[in-house]
Amino acid sequence: MTQFEEFALYEFQSIEDAPFRPEQYSRLKFGCDEAAREMGHQMADAFFEKNASTILNGRCLMIPSPFNFVPNAANVMTMHLLDRLNNHIVDAKGNHVEYATVPRKISYMDDYGFLSGEDRKSLIAGDRFYFNSQHFEGRCLLFIDDVKITGTHQNKLVELMREQQLENKTFFLYFARYTGDRPNIESELNFAAVKSIKDLNRIVVEPSHHMTARTIKYILSADPDDLYNHFLRFRSHRYLKALYFNCLNEGYYKIQKYQANIDLIRNVVKLAEQQIPKC
Repeated sequence: MTQFEEFALYEFQSIEDAPFRPEQYSRLKFGCDEAAREMGHQMADAFFEKNASTILNGRCLMIPSPFNFVPNAANVMTMHLLDRLNNHIVDAKGNHVEYATVPRKISYMDDYGFLSGEDRKSLIAGDRFYFNSQHFEGRCLLFIDDVKITGTHQNKLVELMREQQLENKTFFLYFARYTGDRPNIESELNFAAVKSIKDLNRIVVEPSHHMTARTIKYILSADPDDLYNHFLRFRSHRYLKALYFNCLNEGYYKIQKYQANIDLIRNVVKLAEQQIPKC
């Protein structure tokens, strides 16, 4: 039996021929829960239909794309995928899939979507991933990501499994797999629905919005005047505090180009606190 298998709901060679909605994918990347649910459910339905016998007869562990502190879009999608898949499994009298994470210490702050295949490989070589091999024992592993562009992350995970002599049956599940030769197409997908801070504003106000790492980086890269006038002044004190502390917890305060907007966010938080009625 093959140890490693891939499952991709869709394949595409260009934005124009993508059999899914690039704008919906982009909304996922910026924390849209509705997009995450739609895509996660589609993946769960198709994967169960194709691999029911394997997952019903085994003990499976679902693992989203590794992240540092703030969950990425793939993690948000994974939650919906897990719910839907377990609903199918329990209805079929199988054992539910459990959830786990692979902690990751990211060594770079660049936007991955703009990079070439070689640049991606060089950057990820400096990252550290932490496997709990005892927790993996006897499990079928389901690694989840939203899109496969060059396969750099998958190759890194396979390399680590082989280093630790892990022989688990493993699936790599993707919403879509790119079959072309232009890796920076990922940036076009990521920003298909977000061309300005005003576009982000429309996504953030949706119910159950998730603050993702990509959302924070986009905010920190915005023009300060646009950021305040079209985004920050419309946010709640709770949102602003979460945004500020996520900037700290991800280490973005160390990046010079982000410092002005982090200071702006901090000042807006302080102003909002002054306006809260005293008890």
